[in-house]
Amino acid sequence: MTTTLRPAGPGRDGVYTICANGRSVGGVHLTPLGPWGAGTGWILHIQVLPSRRRRGHGCVAMLAAEEIMRGRRCTRMAAAVPEGNRATTGLVQALGYTSDSRRLVAPVRAGGLPHGVRMMDTDERDAWCAAELHRFAASLRAAGWAEAAAQARAHARLDHPTAPAPYTLGDGSAVWVAHGVILALTAPNPEATALLLRAAGHVTATGGLPEVAIEVSDDTYAKSLAAAGFAPRTRYWGKPIL
Repeated sequence: MTTTLRPAGPGRDGVYTICANGRSVGGVHLTPLGPWGAGTGWILHIQVLPSRRRRGHGCVAMLAAEEIMRGRRCTRMAAAVPEGNRATTGLVQALGYTSDSRRLVAPVRAGGLPHGVRMMDTDERDAWCAAELHRFAASLRAAGWAEAAAQARAHARLDHPTAPAPYTLGDGSAVWVAHGVILALTAPNPEATALLLRAAGHVTATGGLPEVAIEVSDDTYAKSLAAAGFAPRTRYWGKPIL
C-alpha cells in the first residue's frame, strides 16, 4: 500500500490530503511560518480516518511532511498536539519528537490593575526586552537548539514593536501580554507572579478577549499558574531535521 501527500487544492496553502493508493484517508496542515520563527516547520494538524488508523498512514504522512519542510529550508519541525491526545502523542514520540513546551489558558475578567503594577516606559522596555531575548536564546541553546534557530525563536517571541509595553512592579519583574497571549513573564517570587498574572488577565479582558494564554517550557511558575486558573490546552513537540 502506498501512502502519499497531495496538495488539497488552490487557496489551501499548506493543507495536504493523505492518500492511500490514491484514495483520501485523512489530511495534514503544514506551515513554515509558525510561532518559533524562521527555520521551524509546523505540523498544525493531522488526522486519519478512524477506519484507516493503525496502518502507518500517519507515520508516513509526517515523514513526508518533514521532507516538504526541508525543501522550504526548515531545520527543525514542531507539532502542536492537543493535551491528552494519546494517539498523536504516541505518533510524534515514535518519530523522535521530544516535548518542548505547553500552552496553558485561563479565563479572565477586568478587575483593575493590581496595586504597584504599572506599564514600563520606553527605556525600561528596551532594556528588559534585550535582557529577556538574551536569556531565552541562551536557555534554548542549553536545551540543544542551534544558534540560528534559537535566535529566530527568541526574536519571534519578543519582536513585537507595536504591542503595548510590558507591565512591571518596578523591580525587574514583568509580564508582557498582547492579543491574549503572555509573550514573556519574569518574576522573582510567587507573590509577584500572582500580581503580574492578574495584570495580564485584566489587560486581556479589557481588550474584549475571554481568556489569556501562556507558553511554558518548565515548571517554574506551575503553582502560580494553577492558582490563577490556568489549565493545559496544547503540548508542543519538536525535533531537528538537518
